[in-house]
Amino acid sequence: MCMPSNLSKLQCTVSFFHTVFSYYEEYLAATFPFGSYKQVFIDSETALSSTCVGASMSIFSSQLLYDERVIDQVISTRIKLANALAQQWFGIYITAETANDGWLLDGLAGFLTDCFIKRFLGNNEARYRRYKANEAVCKVDVDGATALSLSGAAAELYGTQAIGVLGKIRSWKAVAILQMLEKQMGPESFRKILQRIVHKAEDVIRASRTLSTKEFRHLANKIGNLERPFLKEFFPRWVESCGCPVLRMGLSYNKRRNMIELAVLRGCTSNMSSKSAPARGTVSGEFQAGDDGWPGMMSVRVYELDGMYDHPSLPMAGDTCQLLEIQCHSKLAARRIQRPKKGGKGDGSDDNGEVTAALDTRMGLESPLLWLRADPEMEYLAQIQIHQPVQMWISQLEKDKDVVAQLQAIATLCSFPRLSFSIVNALNSCLIDPKVFWRVRIESAFALAKTATEETDWDGLMHLIKFYKSRRFDPDIELPRPNDYHDFSEYFLLEVMM
Repeated sequence: MCMPSNLSKLQCTVSFFHTVFSYYEEYLAATFPFGSYKQVFIDSETALSSTCVGASMSIFSSQLLYDERVIDQVISTRIKLANALAQQWFGIYITAETANDGWLLDGLAGFLTDCFIKRFLGNNEARYRRYKANEAVCKVDVDGATALSLSGAAAELYGTQAIGVLGKIRSWKAVAILQMLEKQMGPESFRKILQRIVHKAEDVIRASRTLSTKEFRHLANKIGNLERPFLKEFFPRWVESCGCPVLRMGLSYNKRRNMIELAVLRGCTSNMSSKSAPARGTVSGEFQAGDDGWPGMMSVRVYELDGMYDHPSLPMAGDTCQLLEIQCHSKLAARRIQRPKKGGKGDGSDDNGEVTAALDTRMGLESPLLWLRADPEMEYLAQIQIHQPVQMWISQLEKDKDVVAQLQAIATLCSFPRLSFSIVNALNSCLIDPKVFWRVRIESAFALAKTATEETDWDGLMHLIKFYKSRRFDPDIELPRPNDYHDFSEYFLLEVMM
């Protein structure tokens, strides 16, 4: 429902909605819990927030409406409508047993929304959003206000931890924790848990339709086949305390043993002073923080000349300083030393252009290693810093097809203290490549703007101007061309450059 003046916008805005409605019912193997579902769009002046969810009804601001001529807010509006529908199952129909269990319902609704994003907006969009959300959580998760299930924080903050920016961070953290559990048990097992929760709530014999962290933990053990010791350590560390892992890594290649030596220093995003004094929003003796470690093993992915290899070899608990040895599978061919030919030049070359193979400069020495990544599948909510040569980051940007790998490479390349032309050229190649995901191309455009300095002779700025002119400038009239909406990725890319 909406005001008559917005009726045409309403039809365009909700035209997709039957697909998400059907998908949720299919994923949960259950029908919608209420007899009907109404979406009401009211004037923004009278709306308390952009979204307000109640039983069988969601109230939105009319600013979310758009017509067929507007494409800028299509993605954001669809995600908000999908999330409001997910809350009908988790949050409205099924409620939290206690205040400390509210994070679980919020996380399940967000998890279901992420499933919609992956299914209908693409895996690249889903991974991009999850990477950016995890990055934001790691920056903010420093004290007790972000602990999801902590009565002390809830008592002293009087519910303010669930609203505003902090509430959004807590929601992202809840979704990330559930996605970590999904990675541990597998997507099908996690889906069965959600189906069990919904089917149990439909039981008319039950006095209430509530869900607790304890019950979910039991289902993770019974259906997800996660061991009790793991769960006993997982929930207190991730849910009842604050702080995310911070991993700083450096590597070297041992040519004689054909092995990578990886040094890892583990820390925590939470304030170290939290150990000795209660954090903001906590009570003494109830807060857990620090770098005592996290359950499980982190995977290290090595890209070599012969292929890609995963090594689940990095323990997330124990010593904060570790030295890992990772065996390489690829081997470099023995280098032949060319002897000067008769009549040739003293350096081994001749007039026919026969030259020796160029030295591998990936690590300043001969190495079968192309680049290295830690936690490539985002199985941990962690902040990872890998120190590897510039050429390895450039190889990762140019050859790795994963959007997260590309984003990490772009962020690292533009942060190097000494910028080189090879960095600028790699960022420009990413910008102009139509096969690269459009959000990654936008990141490369911002990175090029950041690298435009006297040190690089303003080369990044020149690349941006050249790209914009090639797409929008009409040389005949010497003015920009009208917008072209046939290619959405190009439209969004050019929009941020204007």
